[in-house]
Amino acid sequence: MLIVHQSPRLMDAPDYNNVQELQYLDMVISETLRMYPPGFRMDIRATIEIPASYIHYDPEYWPAPEKFIPERFTTEAKSQRHPLTYLPFGAGSRSCIAMRLALLEAKIAMIRSVQKFTFQTGQETKIPLELKSNSTLGPRNGFIIKTAQRT
Repeated sequence: MLIVHQSPRLMDAPDYNNVQELQYLDMVISETLRMYPPGFRMDIRATIEIPASYIHYDPEYWPAPEKFIPERFTTEAKSQRHPLTYLPFGAGSRSCIAMRLALLEAKIAMIRSVQKFTFQTGQETKIPLELKSNSTLGPRNGFIIKTAQRT
């Protein structure tokens, strides 16, 4: 609930402007996309392929890359890192044109979800999550999580 309580205005209706105030939520989403980029490789030319997932796990740029550390995305930390070491939406002329919309949708969906539900792992939950990597990255056999509606 820390994420939602950063701004009292969010308790009623998250929108474009007040979601921008949630800096820690932005860091959580960025770290999630670093660890699990949906497009884990990009084709720049027919003969050049950039493996974003390998860059995102390179300890030269990401100390302890297997650990989930949202603070990697503070304003100060981002300014000290080369921009092409974080590529969840590609870069340059091949970057995703819907990146801002995708991030806004993810933030609002997360806010609404934690406002209405609680989430817990169960015995069937695979930790760590087993991944498949076809054209995009995703859970191998789905994932099981328990939810309960908040009262």
